[in-house]
Amino acid sequence: MTFDVTRAGPPEDDTTQSPARSVEAAAARHMVRAESDARPVDDDPPEAQPEETSGNPDDGPMPGIVQNPRIVQTIDLRQNRTATLATGLVALTVCTVIGGLWFGHFAQTETVRGTVAATGGFARLDAPRAGVITRIFLNQGDPVKAGQAVYALRIGSASSGGESAVEAEMRNLQLSRKGLQDEVERADAFIARATKQQAQIAADQEVFYAGLAEQAQRHAAATEKSRAVVRRIAAYMRDGYATRDMLESHERGTFDLERQLSDLRLKRLEVQRQDSERRREFDLLVATKVSQKASAQNQIESTDSRLAMLRTETAVEVQAQSAGAVLALAAKVGDSVKPGQFVAATGEPNAAPLVVVEAPARAVGLTKVGQRVIIKYDAFPFKTFGIQHGTITYISTAAVRGLAGEDKPDIGLDPRPVERQSAYRIEIRPDRPDVDAYGERIPVKIGSTLSADIVVERRRLLDWVLDPIRALRGR
Repeated sequence: MTFDVTRAGPPEDDTTQSPARSVEAAAARHMVRAESDARPVDDDPPEAQPEETSGNPDDGPMPGIVQNPRIVQTIDLRQNRTATLATGLVALTVCTVIGGLWFGHFAQTETVRGTVAATGGFARLDAPRAGVITRIFLNQGDPVKAGQAVYALRIGSASSGGESAVEAEMRNLQLSRKGLQDEVERADAFIARATKQQAQIAADQEVFYAGLAEQAQRHAAATEKSRAVVRRIAAYMRDGYATRDMLESHERGTFDLERQLSDLRLKRLEVQRQDSERRREFDLLVATKVSQKASAQNQIESTDSRLAMLRTETAVEVQAQSAGAVLALAAKVGDSVKPGQFVAATGEPNAAPLVVVEAPARAVGLTKVGQRVIIKYDAFPFKTFGIQHGTITYISTAAVRGLAGEDKPDIGLDPRPVERQSAYRIEIRPDRPDVDAYGERIPVKIGSTLSADIVVERRRLLDWVLDPIRALRGR
């Protein structure tokens, strides 16, 4: 729009003008331009034309003379199109942000590592202990029976002398066992020799006791005969046919025989006492040797048990758990392995693939069976061959691996370390058993490693933004 502002009369000093004239003068001095979409506006204001008057002085100024010219200015009032567009853009941005926060969702994912197993018969043959692979009995692809040995493992690391600590202990135990066995043999020999001597002594004692008995019997008979002679002599002496000296002489003879018989009996008793003492000492000595032998035998049994355990610890043959085929061999003869390291895998070669992962505890809180998962095979980089999808079919209710301080086991063939924490087994069934690669469908190999992205939480963006405020209010 264009407005003409006209002022008549001589110009006055700005300092003496009234407030109305000051406003008019200010409007005349400044031009406000605004674009209007309704009608165009002239860019140049019309020039002020002098007014002509008649020659009568009463009628006004003289002709040709311009007096009190009118000041004409143009005020252009135009709308600022830039401001309008900026306002509309800001309003649109605000609406978009509010709509995005309200209708948008935020998904938090957890990336876990895993391997491709088989739906039937698949079994990992991990190293039970740290050691060195000494022998591999089968090749990849060979058929295997349940209980058949797949590889042999020598447990323990060699010392500077070329002998492991386990082997040194076994050598010491074998030397100790040999000493114990020698002690048992010496005890057996002593017991046998002592028993034989005791039997010989017993036989000699029998002969000795028989001689004493025979001698005592003769002395008893002689004593009885001497007593009979003394009785007859005493009768003869009463009748006057014998003297007292004769009687006393025979009595002394009878007394000597009785004394000799008593000595024989005492000797027999003394020999029997000595024999009993000897037998008691012999029995005690034999019992001591038997006890030593039993102790040595117990130590031998303990040593044998320890040796058997060390042999199993020194050399272990890992066997297949089920029949099928050797699907993977991740080591060769001479390789050092850690506890739990993947060495081989057996299973049915034609079984459908099944992804098995060990997810940390923070990834299974809100995870459910039937949830969709993004799969990225290491053998087929997703930037080239795209991502694959699968469905969770199983989640273990208890941790398959708890917290521990030992070395971190690797997962499958992946050498990258895994965060050590409690883990749960999750089974994922892929949508496809193969991958499109350069116009071909290539099957996924059993035992290959992969990464799986599991959505552990899905929320609205508005809730995510308001969480800090709610947390503060909750305090």
